[in-house]
Amino acid sequence: MVISHRPFFLAGIATVLTLGCVWGAINLFTIGMNESFSAVSYSWVLAHGHAMVFGFVGFFIMGFAYQAIPRFKQTTLRRPRLAFSSLPLMVAGLVLQTIAHLLSPPSLSLEVVASVIQLTAVIIFAVVMVQTMRQAGKRELYDRFVYAGLAWFLTAAIANPVIFKLFELPGSREQLLFNLATFNIPYRDVQLLGLAVVMILGISLRFLPHAYGLREPSKRWTSFLFWGVNGSIAGGVVFFIAGMTSGNHWLLTLQWLTAVVLLVIAIATPLQYGLFKAANTTDRGLKFIRAAHIWFIIATAMLVFTPIYNFGIYMPLTGSRVPFSHAFFGAYRHALTVGFIMMMIVGVSSKVVPTLSGLDVRRAYSLWPTFVLLNLGNLTRVSFQIATDFSPAAYPVMGISGFIEVVGLALWGHELFLNMRPGWSKWTRSLQHTNDCQTITTPSLKC
Repeated sequence: MVISHRPFFLAGIATVLTLGCVWGAINLFTIGMNESFSAVSYSWVLAHGHAMVFGFVGFFIMGFAYQAIPRFKQTTLRRPRLAFSSLPLMVAGLVLQTIAHLLSPPSLSLEVVASVIQLTAVIIFAVVMVQTMRQAGKRELYDRFVYAGLAWFLTAAIANPVIFKLFELPGSREQLLFNLATFNIPYRDVQLLGLAVVMILGISLRFLPHAYGLREPSKRWTSFLFWGVNGSIAGGVVFFIAGMTSGNHWLLTLQWLTAVVLLVIAIATPLQYGLFKAANTTDRGLKFIRAAHIWFIIATAMLVFTPIYNFGIYMPLTGSRVPFSHAFFGAYRHALTVGFIMMMIVGVSSKVVPTLSGLDVRRAYSLWPTFVLLNLGNLTRVSFQIATDFSPAAYPVMGISGFIEVVGLALWGHELFLNMRPGWSKWTRSLQHTNDCQTITTPSLKC
């Protein structure tokens, strides 16, 4: 039995076009029209965010890993039936957790059931991938990134019910504010930086040079990349929680230094590949990958700039006594999630799916409308969300940015679905063969 990427990718597309980006766009529109970030129930925000990470990102990572890593290792996937069971388990867990968030009051018992189901799916994914990689007996530079990404995925899945309790059932508003201030940033870092960014950076070491003929990063840089990104995530989580619970601002300064390391990584990584130099391909996915790395630089630069913005701009200009701008930090998160993570998923899938379907990527739809809409929507969201700190007029513009992204994702999802549809690749190859025959003028070539 061979596991196909198709059902996982389709589940990812279905998630992003329902609980993920579409729901997020509706939430954002509501916030924009009411000119307040508190206009939407926080339970809705939590449910949407969880669906995006465990659903959209999780499904694409699982589907790609099940399909690609055995190919990279020139081996077969271990326990394919067990591996496939992670899909319905994750779907069931996501649906139940969404319901648990939306009940009034939120249901901790249902959340525990949903978390156990999702944790089981993540454990299955981790076990299958570790066994598959070990049976190949072929160690490669990206292996430890995959192992680290799996560890971060497990950490997020284990922490999931704890976070639900802290954020949905805190006991009092004062406790909720403390919980959010102390644990929201570290948990999202585990999810987004740990699972998504570590996996993307690791797989890119194997994928980008072979798929696009780019330069292979040096072993010294690869080692720094691994320890730098994972050390920054772990250090940032520990220093932030310790600093917030103890009130020791020096620990928060150390946490800020981990952001500087991430910025160095974001700037140097595309240089290691020669990503922005002329490439020997016109592949449609390359523009997304280049844009993703630009957004990665922007996002990490914003993260480094956060304390400067809070103390030097936000507090003096708004008169706030709290040195934290929800708008600015939310804009950073969106630059990272849509700008880097989503753009990488769109770019890589745009290359992988037609290739595995037997199509000529050079003849595939260019996806320029998706590229323009995603970047336009993301730029609008990031810039106007920051502007809401100073002018209520920025809210409505920010509010429509999500729908710009949704249209771009819908075009991408539809095109990806057509390429994955059963029989589509055979029909397309037949059509291409017929077209080629109509242009053949050499008598010795027969159709």
